[in-house]
Amino acid sequence: MDKSGDKLLSEKPDLNQVLFSWKSASHPYKKRSRVFYQTIAAFSFLMIVIVFFLHEFLLIGVILSIAFVVYVISSVPPIEIEHKILPIGFDNVGRVFRWEELNSFWFDRRWNQDIMVIQTHYPLQPQLQAVIDSDMRDKLKNLMGKYLLYVEKPPKTAFDKLSEWMMNKLPLESAS
Repeated sequence: MDKSGDKLLSEKPDLNQVLFSWKSASHPYKKRSRVFYQTIAAFSFLMIVIVFFLHEFLLIGVILSIAFVVYVISSVPPIEIEHKILPIGFDNVGRVFRWEELNSFWFDRRWNQDIMVIQTHYPLQPQLQAVIDSDMRDKLKNLMGKYLLYVEKPPKTAFDKLSEWMMNKLPLESAS
């Protein structure tokens, strides 16, 4: 009994084994200029004036809340966090997402930073994003490809298309 139990344990993979790990910024970050914040403030003020004349005072609170969230997200620099790839899933800052909970992955680039995006099955958290170094891209593609589907071009949702159109039509800061 003892020898067969040892044999069974030796055949099973160690679920706590770290296949690959790296430390990176918690999110892609771009230091915003003063013009960006002034544009957000002017756009919010304009919307508040319009909504005030429509007597929708609750909507004024919503506009102020959204402006505050944009300010906080844009002004808080990222912290350094650790990501791990385990035999049972992807460890994102201590929260392990099992491979069954994840769908596919791809690489993206935002503000001169490479990002690995992992699609999940959760409606409230549809994507995980991890900032990576450009030299890690091939190694991550090979390792993650053993567990998840690699997508060259991710499908764009209606929200993605709308936000891309708005960013092109309403730039919040100059291109310089």
